[in-house]
Amino acid sequence: MLDWDDLRFFLAVARLGSLSGAAKQLHVAQSTVGRRLGSLEESLGVRLLNRTPDGYLPTMAGDQVR
Repeated sequence: MLDWDDLRFFLAVARLGSLSGAAKQLHVAQSTVGRRLGSLEESLGVRLLNRTPDGYLPTMAGDQVR
């Protein structure tokens, strides 16, 4: 089941490009951001962000969610 609150974690990572940046903005631990992002991707059945040397970048599906 989709937890709509997970969307704010995805959006923070997509905007800031890192789990640590999103964690600081959301006042949570970096592991929480990763876990919530994973939960959202699992519930949707699609990868939303790709990890690159330059940070996290949205996939095509991630662009549609954004």
